[in-house]
Amino acid sequence: MTKENYIKNRMNYIKNVEDNSLSVLFSGRNLQRTGDQDYDFEVDKNFYYLTGINQNNVILLISKCGEVSKSTLFVEKNDPYFMKWYGKKLTKEEAVEISGVDNVLYLEQFSSMIFSLLNNSRQGNNLFNKIYLNLERRNEKGYSTLALEYAKEIKETYPELVVLNNYNIIVGLRMTKSSEEVELIKESIETTRYGVEELMKHSQVGMYEYQLESYFDQYIKFHGQKDVSFKTIAASGVNGTVLHYSTNDTILKDNELILFDLGCRTKLYISDISRTFPVNGKFTPRQKEVYQHVLDVNKKCIKFLKAGVTWQEYNNYALDLIAKACQDLGLITDPKDVRKYYWHSIGHSIGLDTHDPSLNYLPIPEGMTLTVEPGIYIEEEGIGVRIEDNVLITKDGCINLSKDIIKEVDDIEKFMKK
Repeated sequence: MTKENYIKNRMNYIKNVEDNSLSVLFSGRNLQRTGDQDYDFEVDKNFYYLTGINQNNVILLISKCGEVSKSTLFVEKNDPYFMKWYGKKLTKEEAVEISGVDNVLYLEQFSSMIFSLLNNSRQGNNLFNKIYLNLERRNEKGYSTLALEYAKEIKETYPELVVLNNYNIIVGLRMTKSSEEVELIKESIETTRYGVEELMKHSQVGMYEYQLESYFDQYIKFHGQKDVSFKTIAASGVNGTVLHYSTNDTILKDNELILFDLGCRTKLYISDISRTFPVNGKFTPRQKEVYQHVLDVNKKCIKFLKAGVTWQEYNNYALDLIAKACQDLGLITDPKDVRKYYWHSIGHSIGLDTHDPSLNYLPIPEGMTLTVEPGIYIEEEGIGVRIEDNVLITKDGCINLSKDIIKEVDDIEKFMKK
């Protein structure tokens, strides 16, 4: 992604905010893991979408007055002592080159800049009466973000200022992917494809799930990826009937399936793929029967998707197909009982996040990338099957971006036999 992409993203954002407003976005902060170590930093994706900067303690300020708008970045000064321990942070010049924001100041200047914009001065003259913050919330006790904390500070210091939430504005923009974003997602999918093939090549009875999983990790790191999209699900046998199983510590047994749900990231843009295959390389008749029904639903859903379809229509279509499949498999007689064997939705948006936020009350737009992931989970038989592809929505249909990751029964058996 070039700085021109981030400039364009900011221009589109500015078109959607009100006049005489400020917007403040925080990249995020480090979270402590232990007494002497932090968790890996995860940048706020809405901030990243507007800047391309993946570093903690950076602030983006956007002002809009009539036809005039201005963007300013605030970065930390490089501290010589810190650099000896952890390396340097972005310089002003590097921040400009990545983001296309020409005006870059040091973080210590942020408060004085806000004060000057909101008080009688050369900068402000009381033009600004609104401030936009990324006020995403979660239903978790004690949950907090820099933006939520700053909103409290602003309300106390400037009670006359209207605080607005820009979360849905940026999410709405992120729903439609640019060609550059799609290329990064495709690169992640291609790397995932070969990682999945490594799993099929090395699958053996008697291995632990985590041992087989390690072949995927090694492949994506060796081929330029730094991280997985999310914690890999490597679920063999009955574990495959647990939707988010991730302990991955069970021994692989003969005549069992293993379900992998995994992906990797290219410049933070993710893939999210599920494939299910026999540990020993050969499906049993019952496994093949269940697998083929899930695969048929997968293919039909891909054909069904196009711009303008609603999420409810998409989910209902898949639910009816899976209910019919469960009836054909002798699992249920009443279609209403389908939730005994399938209890998640058919898909979600992907992009900078594995579950990329989207405005689900809107129809699925052209340019969205999302998943198609039907599954059937039969705990009493120890069979769990999920087949997940990543698609790009077009005006008249969709493009299966992961079509080259093998999923036909004969192709899987032939590949694993070799």
